[in-house]
Amino acid sequence: MFLFIGLSVLLSVISMPVIILICKKLSLYDYHDERKIHSGDIPRLGGIGIVFAFLVSTILYLIKENSINMLNHLPILIGAAIIFIFAIVDDILNLPAIVKLIVQLAAVGTVTFNGYTFTQIFAWHLPTPVSIILTFGWILGVTNAYNLIDGLDGLCGNLSITTILTLGVLYQLSGNNESALCFILAGAIFGFLCFNWPPAKIFMGDNGSQFLGFMIATLPLYNSGDVFEFNKFLIMIVITSFAVFDTIAAIWRRIRDKKPIMTGDRSHLHHKLLNMGYTKQSALYLIIFLQILLCLSVIVSYFLGRMKGMALLIESFSFMVLFFSLIHYTNRRVTLKKAEEAQNPKKEDETND
Repeated sequence: MFLFIGLSVLLSVISMPVIILICKKLSLYDYHDERKIHSGDIPRLGGIGIVFAFLVSTILYLIKENSINMLNHLPILIGAAIIFIFAIVDDILNLPAIVKLIVQLAAVGTVTFNGYTFTQIFAWHLPTPVSIILTFGWILGVTNAYNLIDGLDGLCGNLSITTILTLGVLYQLSGNNESALCFILAGAIFGFLCFNWPPAKIFMGDNGSQFLGFMIATLPLYNSGDVFEFNKFLIMIVITSFAVFDTIAAIWRRIRDKKPIMTGDRSHLHHKLLNMGYTKQSALYLIIFLQILLCLSVIVSYFLGRMKGMALLIESFSFMVLFFSLIHYTNRRVTLKKAEEAQNPKKEDETND
């Protein structure tokens, strides 16, 4: 397995300079909108390198491991390919939102209607209709959540690699061969991060963020060990909470302000941290640090067993709710203070004197 992880890293690292060169020749740079905080022309198709490295390494690994039935992985890989291919087209042509949604629905359906669903939440074994509906909404939501969180150098890549590594560790502890897919994908992301670490030389684009979101949403759908299966849904909520909570907040914000849900804005978590005085690097480091703590708590919960593990996971979930609430209210106070200072510049000057 380590051979194919190394191959994934190598292919990803080698492909990035080539993609950067092609993007510059064809002027395929990241577009600017309300969410983006970067300046300058940055190539935006880094996701191609991630997917190329992952697919080549994974296919070779599956061929070598004759004990693994490659057909078992086809629904997820086909769904991911659908997401990836149309996201590349979207990166180039900027497709209408309805087209993106139809494509995502087709990809999600490919997975869920082939039997890849959440089967239980704690001790409750889900009825088939409930299982399909829950999983359908989960995959669709997480795919778009990682697309929306991709607004800061290194952010989506780091959130993705830590989440996927955690899944790999849990599968390894459960005795699942699917851990190899997680580690190979993490290797591909690592190669990309070598060029995406601030200041970024390349962005993954929607093709990369949607692909990673889709993989993060679908990789936990394989059958696993008893303890992991018991807490699996809560585990996934915890380790994807940065992207998921930020997306829920964005949807609520746009509904409250009577704006279209797909409208971009500058009120995502990283925007709030920047508004509060964090630099791009310090905001990234804070989020990565907290994400690592969440991932460690998830791994520890596995060793605690069902009920004690569930208690730790609930505490981790509660911590994230408190964190997002604290950032929200702190940011609002900072914004109001800045507005007051802008309205009374003379009073501020007198205070400084």
